Order: sequence, then structure tokens, then C-alpha cells
Amino acid sequence: MGKAAFPLSSASAIKRHSWAAALTFVSVLVGVAAISFAISPRLYETSIRLLVGQKEVGLSSLGQALTDINNKAPSKAADPVATQAELVKSPQVLRSALKKFQKNSEIPAEKLPTIEQLQQAIRVEIIPATNLLQISYQNPYPKVSADLLNEIAKLVMVENTKLIRTEASSVRKFLEEQIAQQQIKFKQADIAERRYRETYSLVASETQTQGLIESLTELENQERQLRAQLQEARNKDQSLQQVVGVNDSQGAYVAGRVGQDEQLKELQRQLTSVEVALTDARFRWTDEHPNVLALLHKRDELRSLYNQQLSQIVPANQAVSSSQVASNQLSQDLMSLYITSHIERQGLENKLNVVQSDIQRLRSRVAKIPSSQQALVSLTREREKADKALKALEDKLEEARIAEGQILSNIRIIGQAEIPTDPVSPRPLVIIVLSTVIATIAAGAMVLILELMASTLRDTSEVEAWLETPVIGVLPKFSPATSSLADLNNLLDTSDYVEPYRMLLKTLESAGKESARVIVISSVSSGEGKSSVALHLAAVAGILSRRTLIINADFQYPMYESLLNLPASLGLTEVIADNVPWQNAVQQTAIPNLSVLGSGKIPDRPSMIIETDAMAELLEEAAKHYDYVIVDSAPIKNSADAATLSQFSDGVLLVVKPNATSRDAAMQAISNLQKSGSVVLGVVMNETVLPLEKAPPALASAVERKQLAAAEHSSSWSMLKETGKHTG
Repeated sequence: MGKAAFPLSSASAIKRHSWAAALTFVSVLVGVAAISFAISPRLYETSIRLLVGQKEVGLSSLGQALTDINNKAPSKAADPVATQAELVKSPQVLRSALKKFQKNSEIPAEKLPTIEQLQQAIRVEIIPATNLLQISYQNPYPKVSADLLNEIAKLVMVENTKLIRTEASSVRKFLEEQIAQQQIKFKQADIAERRYRETYSLVASETQTQGLIESLTELENQERQLRAQLQEARNKDQSLQQVVGVNDSQGAYVAGRVGQDEQLKELQRQLTSVEVALTDARFRWTDEHPNVLALLHKRDELRSLYNQQLSQIVPANQAVSSSQVASNQLSQDLMSLYITSHIERQGLENKLNVVQSDIQRLRSRVAKIPSSQQALVSLTREREKADKALKALEDKLEEARIAEGQILSNIRIIGQAEIPTDPVSPRPLVIIVLSTVIATIAAGAMVLILELMASTLRDTSEVEAWLETPVIGVLPKFSPATSSLADLNNLLDTSDYVEPYRMLLKTLESAGKESARVIVISSVSSGEGKSSVALHLAAVAGILSRRTLIINADFQYPMYESLLNLPASLGLTEVIADNVPWQNAVQQTAIPNLSVLGSGKIPDRPSMIIETDAMAELLEEAAKHYDYVIVDSAPIKNSADAATLSQFSDGVLLVVKPNATSRDAAMQAISNLQKSGSVVLGVVMNETVLPLEKAPPALASAVERKQLAAAEHSSSWSMLKETGKHTG
């Protein structure tokens, strides 16, 4: 039999160990709370906010560009605000802030936090949907927390300004290098033009040629811009085309019109409904069925109406698939965007064609200029281009110098960190909640440990979980316990005592055989009330008009004669060992329909009585004369009698006493019964033990010997009397 992991009923376990659980809960709750309040330092928290990405109103456009955080992201995946949040906790910023704070406050360095401690104590949060950073800091001293945080915020702004100045300086140096190179190019272009003019005597300025060159240059610039715009428009047009699934603006327009037509939507809904109904009908009937034909006809009519309505919207040479129809607002917006993009692209293409045509026209005019003039034009263009580039670089250099001289920053401090008045740690509510959780876990662990340490079976849930056997009866505790026939009669007159046994009897009847029922009642160990269960069950069966015979097969505890005020007589030993007819040894009690076959004298070897064919024949014969034969067997822990007797009966009823029966012994008893092939009818929870069951076996045996001594004098007379009855 497999052992249950841990059959624990929470409610019953807590109820059993309520005092231990309550004491543990209170002790741990108070202890954890006290320790937490004692060891938790008093911390004061303050915070400050920084606005990241605030453009400074400078004198140069370059300064604006340097302070624009959107241009500083190294990649699309980088978040400039998150980058600034990490820079706040950088060792460089914190180290500088600590030095400056120590200098201003004159606090010894050993009393200030280290860089590592400061990094852990500072909390930086990005306020959602904004460019705001909230920096929080906790310190045991409220003024230190506020002043140090203000110093950190200032250092962040200073470092940001230094970074922007460094970038401006880098730009200035780069521009200076480029200007030097561009000046050389300009001088070379200017010298080349002057020499060519002097060589070919073209010193005079040809106004017309100059105008053609300028126009051609302007048109070429326009062509480059239009090509870039056209490429961007084509990319956008291609992306929208992949989304909407159409190839031209006319198809997109038709798809949008079809998706907006309410009549087409309604016809499509009706057509879908008919298609579903038609599919269902074809599963039920054949295609010739009237219902199927009617649905086919209705579907054709709806398709015809749909096509007619569609033809009014869609041109004759235009086809629209259902996947292209813009049936929702998003699809219609995308279609509209695609049409607009398509028109813009066509406009750019037309404009580019016009510009290219003008360029070709001007180039043809320039081609007519003499070859010497053409070379001059080319040299002039090179000089002008170099001159324009040089002027642009000089303008940018001036802006870089201005930006380098300005105090630029894309971070602004919003307010100052205020000195906190109330500590944020320790938090009483948090400590109480955590202490409660820990105390609850500790109390549960205590209950669990006590349950694991328990070695007895205490309730029905444990019995069924550990023994894997159903509990078919929970019997009441009798007070006082039955010690005489008068006590038994009083119990039988009390319904509160009788009904549990009656329910047990009904359960056995519903689970037993149709013929006479032979039930072996045993327990794990002595003193668990098996004889009490056997006696009271037999008595209740008797008053319920069931002919019942109770056989005492536990030779260590002969008690039924004294309890039922019966004279000492022959018993089971004489019937089996001396071949006395069993009818001669059976005594009728004062309880209606209840008879008793006592144990008789104690044999030297009880197993020689139980392990006999005569015992099996006795039970078989008794079953023919009685509705119930109840056999009170020796405990299973010390004897195999119950396993043997179960082979001659309908099954074994195991009696368990709560808080007394050993769990391991009960599991072993069930295992032994199952290994021997015994049928276990169920388990009965019993708290009543007969007085003689509590007596040591030696005392019970002494009572039995006294009864047998009197029985020996009357045994011959009883046999003659019974023989005379049978003869008569």
C-alpha cells in the first residue's frame, strides 16, 4: 500500500494545534516587527525633476542642433532620456558631486556615502509620456539628502553643458580644417579661370553665357532635389501599395468606394448568412432537397443583386477582389493615403520631366557656344562652386564659435529638492504586513511540524488518506461505558447512541452479500474498543429483528458472559477442540434476537482453534441459522487470527480509536490483510472501550478461569439436557 505524502486537513489541523499556532503567530509577529523597527534605519527621501531635451534659445542654429536630443541618439533603438538617466548615476558625476558637497558642508568624508552606496541609494525614473527624469535619494539626514541631490542635479547639468561645448569645439576644429582645404580649392579654381581668360583673351564678361550657366546650375540643383523627393515618394508609395494590396490609384479609389457602400455591406452580410445556412443544409440533406434548392436560389439572387450594385460603382473594365475592399475605417484611410501619395508621386515625376527637359534645352544652347567659351564656362562654374562652399563653411564656423562660447544645455532643473520632514523608512504598514506574512508562514510551519510529528490517526480524513480505506462509521462515545446488561439496555433506549450503529448496519447491508453476513471485527491493538463495537452492533442488529450471533474469538478477553449476565458455559474452545455441538454452547441473551458463543477455556495454542476446518464449518453452519454472525477477533498487530477468520467470512471491519491507534501500525495492519487476500469492509472510528477491554490479559484470563471452573460442574448436565432436547 502506497504511503500518502501528507494527508493534512487544514481546518482540522489548525483546530487541533490552535494554541501552538496562535502562540507562534503572535511571537513571530511581535518579534519580526520589533527586530525590523530596531534594525531598519530612519531614512528621509527627497526628489528633484530634470527636463531633458529643452532647447536653448541661442544665437546660432548649430547651437539649437547640438541641444536637440533627437539628433544625439546613436540609433533608432536608443532612448536619449534613458541615456541621461544612466548618466545621472555615473561615477564621474557622483564623485564630483560628493567632493563639492563635502567642501561646502564640511562633513567628514567617512560620514558620507561611497560612490557604490550612492549609486544604490539613488533612484532615477522616467515619467511616462514625457521627457522628465525624477531623481530620488534617501539618507538618514534630511538636509544631507536634499543638499546632495541638488548638487547632483547641478553637476548633471554642468556635465551636459561640457559635453555640448566639447561637441561644438569638435565641430569648430573640423570646420577650420575644411575651410583651409576649401580656400586652396578656391584659389586654384580662380587662378585657373584667370589664366584661361588671359590665354584666350576672354577677359570680358559674357553676360548671356553667365546667365545660361547660372540657369543651368539652378536647374541641376532642382533636378537633384526632385530626384530625392521622387525616391522618397516612390518608397512611400511602394510601402502603402504592399499594405493596401492594390497597384493603382483607380483600384484604390474603387476599393474605397465599395467598402463605404452600405447596400453592398448589407448584401454581403446576407450572402454570408445564406452561404452558412446552405453549408449546414448540405450536411443535412442532398442537393435536390427543397430547402437546399431554395437556399441556392436565394444565394444566386443575392449574388445577382450584389453584382448589379457593384457594377454601378466599379467601372466595366475594373475588377475588385474581396480582399482589396476597404471594409473598415483604417483600410479606407490607408486607401485615401495611397491615392494622395500616388498623385504626389506622379506630380513629382511630371515636374522632374519638365526640369530635365529644360536642362537638356539649356545644355544644347551651351553646346553651341564656342569650345573656348565652354571651357571658360566650366572653369567659372568650378570657381563659383568653390566660392559658395567656402562661404557656407565660414558661416558654419562662425556659428560653431558662437555655440562654443554660449552656455548651452538640453537639461533644465525643475525646482529644487526640498528638505523632507517625515521619514520614508521604516514603513510601519509594510513592516506589519511582512511580519504578518512571516508569522502566518511560521504558524503554518508549526502546524505542519506538529502534524508530521504526530504518530496516531485523529480523524476520518487522516484515516482515509493514510490507510486508503473508506471510513464507513463514526461511533459516539458512551458515558459511562457499558459495564453491565442494564447499561446496555439504557444505551439501546437512546436514539443518539443507536442511530450511528444503525447507519453502520445499513452500510454493511448495502455492501454485503445477499446471504447471511459473517463479519470479523478486529482492531490494530488491544484497548481500541473492538469488543465494544462488536457488542453494540450485535445488540442494535438484534433490536432491529436481525437474528444475530456474536462469537468471541479473542481468547485473551472473555467478557460477554459477565456483561450480559449469562452463566458460565461452554464456548468456542469446547466446540472446536472437544467436538461439542455448537448449538449446545450458544446462549440466548436478554436482548431480543441476540445470542452469544463465548470463548470457553483458554487453549494452550489459540491458533490451533482458529486454523481448523471445524472453525470454517462452524461459521458456515452459523450463517445458515442467523442473519448476522459477528466474530470478535484478536488484534491484528499481535495475531493473524483476523486474517484467517476473514477467509471464512464476508470481510473484516477494522476498528480505529482516534488519537490512540498508531498510524504506522494501522497501515501495516491494512497491508497485512490485503496481502493475505482479506476483504476489508471498511474502517470504524470508535471512542468507547469496554472496562474489561482496558484490563490486562492476565486479569481477563483470571476472570475467565473463574467462570470456567463453575462451568465444568454444569457441563455434563448441560450436555445431557441438550441431548434430551434433541432426542425429544
